[in-house]
Amino acid sequence: MSSIYTGYAPIYHAIGQGAFAEALARRILMALPGPPGRVLDLACGTGAAALVFAAGGAATVGVDRSEAMLAIARSRSDELPVTWLRADIRCLPVGETLAPASFDLITCLYDSLNYLTADGDLALAIGQAARLLRPGGRLIFDLNTEHEFAAWGEGLDQVVYDANGILVYHRLAYDAAAALAYGRVVWFVREDERWRRGEEQHVERAWSDAEVLSALADAGLRLVARRTPSWEPASLDAPRIVYDATDA
Repeated sequence: MSSIYTGYAPIYHAIGQGAFAEALARRILMALPGPPGRVLDLACGTGAAALVFAAGGAATVGVDRSEAMLAIARSRSDELPVTWLRADIRCLPVGETLAPASFDLITCLYDSLNYLTADGDLALAIGQAARLLRPGGRLIFDLNTEHEFAAWGEGLDQVVYDANGILVYHRLAYDAAAALAYGRVVWFVREDERWRRGEEQHVERAWSDAEVLSALADAGLRLVARRTPSWEPASLDAPRIVYDATDA
């Protein structure tokens, strides 16, 4: 996990890959009963969702492991009330910025929790989030499901962007026995009449619904709803599920 989103960070930002998280953040704000006072966005990347929350008036903290992604986020925040923090979401530092029971809303968007692949990782991250939620606060995150990864099969190539001197393609594969999905991210950038190539290997885990519910229960949280990214009720065979949880 530590080596990804380093060389790819400026490409990720340039091709607008944070648009999904930005749109989902707007849906979350519209769905909440009232505006949150403090928001924590875990695995915040280049700040797409965190900046939406901050623009809505929330005192926002964005956490990510990639310094390259955080550097872009910092460059975008201007005068908005955002604090950026480099940390592992499985082991968040205790302090004034991340005080226990201090956030009304905690999010982790754009299948970021799928990047936690070891047994127990999901429970660790959800437990850390639960510790920081105020009573009645909400934890909202989305996951790619096994039904999404199964469509990758033994190999699937996708061109995800081809414009403005940038070409990005993904070579995807899924190992159902290990519940691990592999994405080879390759990009070409045209610079001074030449093409520069970069590559990263991404790995995601297909966390089952039962594993999600177990992690929530262990953290003292209960499921409010499963939704699609368009905020409709989600079936268990949906390719992506947005989980909405609380301790109330």
